[in-house]
Amino acid sequence: MNKAIKGVSVFGVALVFSLFALSATGAEESLHGLSSSELDKLAKGEAVIRSVPDYRKLALSVAGSDADELRSSVASVHPNYTTEVIATFPVVDDEAASALMARLVALLADPKGYVGIPFWSKRQQKTYDLFDKMDVSSRKPTAGGEEIVATQHMEPFDAFQARYEYSLKGAALRFSAKNLGPIIYSYQKFKAVTPGNMLWSLYAFRDGDRVVFYGVGAVKAFDLFGAFRDRLETSFMGRVEAFFGYMSKKMRSDE
Repeated sequence: MNKAIKGVSVFGVALVFSLFALSATGAEESLHGLSSSELDKLAKGEAVIRSVPDYRKLALSVAGSDADELRSSVASVHPNYTTEVIATFPVVDDEAASALMARLVALLADPKGYVGIPFWSKRQQKTYDLFDKMDVSSRKPTAGGEEIVATQHMEPFDAFQARYEYSLKGAALRFSAKNLGPIIYSYQKFKAVTPGNMLWSLYAFRDGDRVVFYGVGAVKAFDLFGAFRDRLETSFMGRVEAFFGYMSKKMRSDE
């Protein structure tokens, strides 16, 4: 290899590592506690899905009222199950960022569309619909968005009522879903979750040359002192992964 070619090769490798380092640094400013492999996944355009043993140590570290509200809402649940779904999307300008946000709003504003989201059951080794029933009972406009109340059903629980809220303000989108009624485990007929203790929350925001998608599911569940933990945690957290994973994938494509 002559010196000129060798010099170009070394420069190319250095450039790749420099770009990755800049990307990782940008992510770390808004997110903390991610491993190098998780940062690598984000840089490659893949979603990071991770269980959080301590709800007080969420990866979202960006400052601001929206982020503070998300962290406070999770803390108010005192969850024993918590999962994060994180993705980043490169954007070249405000128009590209706005297009991404508009696509996400359209998805979130259609609760009936949640029924068709595929949910992989690890216990049953089978794909189900995320929800098999979604009846919208009310929609109320709010500042920058809507408040939607629906009755929904997902196995293995009885039907329950939930409230969905979303709001788009500038380059920041907030979304939350919370159960208004108890969630009853169908087979043993015990109250797995009391009203307000299953929370799905999303914060999508412009961060320089990227849009950060940060979703978290937090549930305070009664699992009969651990007897049903495997079943409940898999069911609740699997749905968090399915919901936010689906939304982040659809932001990349209209397919």
